[in-house]
Amino acid sequence: MENRLNLLCEAGVIDNDICNGMLQVVRRLEEEWHLPVHTEQGTMAMTHMASALMRSRRGEVIEALDGELLEELAQSHLWPTILLVHQALLKEFTVTLHANEEGYMLANLYGLWMAANEGV
Repeated sequence: MENRLNLLCEAGVIDNDICNGMLQVVRRLEEEWHLPVHTEQGTMAMTHMASALMRSRRGEVIEALDGELLEELAQSHLWPTILLVHQALLKEFTVTLHANEEGYMLANLYGLWMAANEGV
């Protein structure tokens, strides 16, 4: 994961501050919340988050996540925790995330939470 983030930074896909913040995000997700960030799903989620932050920095806007899907995820008993973790992770960055990116990031975080609890 760390190598991938560093490669994205070296290639100019993400800025250095976003790379450093993402390395902290990976560490926190793994150590504080025990989420599977070193998996294919984790790699996808972390790559998306880094890209979302860069798009937001550049002023690029994507389509928002389907509202019905987001509503369905919000029904989960885990949703309040996922929102708190999401907000805590965003504090690692000086970039203001575009609202349309947030649904995807929350869905990815939800997916990581589900993957972590599959064996429970």
